[in-house]
Amino acid sequence: MRYVKYLAAAAALFLLGQSFCFAADSASLSSIVNSHKPIKVYLKDFINQSGKSEISPADFRAEVEKAMANRKTVKFEIVKDPAESDVQVSCVITKFQYMEKGPVKPKPNLALLALDAAATLTSNYVEMFAKFTITDTRTSDILWEDTINEYKKHKMTAAESVPYAYDRTARAFLWKSFGKPSN
Repeated sequence: MRYVKYLAAAAALFLLGQSFCFAADSASLSSIVNSHKPIKVYLKDFINQSGKSEISPADFRAEVEKAMANRKTVKFEIVKDPAESDVQVSCVITKFQYMEKGPVKPKPNLALLALDAAATLTSNYVEMFAKFTITDTRTSDILWEDTINEYKKHKMTAAESVPYAYDRTARAFLWKSFGKPSN
């Protein structure tokens, strides 16, 4: 009887150890970033579901690639073949809007709310929502997924609003997924 208890305890410890080994083997986004090696990225699918014809998934993908090249704290290497990558990034643009005068956004205090209201009266408004997914190439596990919502109040034309939205959304994606940018 004592032998069975020891055997059961040994089996439990073995299984517990296996689960820790499994957890250590599976990659996480922070472990990839903290390795301080260039992260090999394959930019997978960029899709426009916003219903706006002025939005180009290829142009937005190029802006994300440019933002990755400009990062100082994390080094990225864009690869053409997914088999060569550490991670794959896909994106669905779900909403884009340009307005002559934007809404007043809620602010934490009265001074900021007044400043935002003044900007609303004198500036145009652009907003973009993009859902990003970062997948581990080796395991196909989703390492990070979130919808980035960026807006800007600024004097701009409708044509100028698209590059503004691309730039802000691409940089926000990198900041929120791979850490705080250096600039």
